[in-house]
Order: sequence, then C-alpha cells, then structure tokens
Amino acid sequence: MANAFNWKVPNKSADEVKTAVEGLLKSKGLPSFADVTWQGQEMCVRIDKGGKSEFRLALQPGAGGTTDVVEVKRDVAFLHKPFVSKVESFVGEIMGALGATKA
Repeated sequence: MANAFNWKVPNKSADEVKTAVEGLLKSKGLPSFADVTWQGQEMCVRIDKGGKSEFRLALQPGAGGTTDVVEVKRDVAFLHKPFVSKVESFVGEIMGALGATKA
C-alpha cells in the first residue's frame, strides 16, 4: 500500500510514542472533524461527517531501538477525499514534534 503515513521514531518504545502522541493531541487539540481512539497499539483517526473515513496507524518495534509508525488501513469516503491532505498534514505535524522521520 503506497501511503503517506509511515515514520520511524528514534529511541522511543511503542508505549513511549503512544504516551507522547496522546500528550501532543491534548495540547495541540484535534481538528473539529476528527476523532482519535486507540485499540492496543493502533491509533484510529476517524472522520464521521458527510460520510465515514478511517485511518489506522500501528506502533511497531523497529530496528535499533526505533518505533515504526505504519499505516495499516485507509478507508476514505468520497466526500472526504479533498480533506485527506489536511489529515496527512496534521498527523505529519504530530510526528515531527516527536522527532519522527519519514520511512
């Protein structure tokens, strides 16, 4: 799957990344159109307005003490397609604040 949501977070465990993401989301705030939930080590970003869309990102142990943040699902409603870049940009800001690099 070619997608924009694949990063490597150096020197942090999956639990540390999850805690850091939760803190950043609380301090930064979510866009009004999005909702974030966790199912284990998977972060689910949902948009439920004018259709239903979902992005899922899994936190996985990587090589050399990194945590890989890997997109495992992307289901975008037709009416949401124009907003995909906004979601990607927001998630990119969060990952950048963690010191993550694109994989």
